[in-house]
Amino acid sequence: MKITKVIISLMAFLVLPNCSTLNKNLIKRGEYKILGGVSNKDKWEENLIFQRISWFKELTLSFDLLDTKIEKSSPFYNWFSEDEKSMLDKCIDFRVVVTYAWSPLQISRSSFFNNMEEQGYSRIGIPVFQKNLKMHPNFARLNISLYKTDALCREKAENDKIMLRFPGFTEVPLLKNSSEM
Repeated sequence: MKITKVIISLMAFLVLPNCSTLNKNLIKRGEYKILGGVSNKDKWEENLIFQRISWFKELTLSFDLLDTKIEKSSPFYNWFSEDEKSMLDKCIDFRVVVTYAWSPLQISRSSFFNNMEEQGYSRIGIPVFQKNLKMHPNFARLNISLYKTDALCREKAENDKIMLRFPGFTEVPLLKNSSEM
């Protein structure tokens, strides 16, 4: 009988404090790699590395961001159409973002893009790049069919530090590139 009470007390001591963390908003960082690629007759082994930032409300993924920069020298630059490349050539800085939003009542895509617009970035549709990305086997394994792909373009030199701010969460810097992780 005493052993049972001790075990129950011990379990309550271990379990109850963990339950209190269920009401917290969390931000997690990581990275995701696209391994190699193909474009027309070209095939390459270079990786495309995305920084990943995920915002959780309790245990639910509220907003997910995959972000990368693609240099013109990268073979992945060939995934853009000529029209997309001509738009991106006007940018002094551009990023490819893949976003997911659970509910517009929490963190929405529009609030993310408004946040980026306040920091000098405009949104550009890149449908050809998106098709190439979605056809990659690594992308299919990630199971992110509900995610949307866009480019962010900054045409003027401004503050290099990009801060992501959403109500209820601490601000998070968006790294210049994934090598800073």
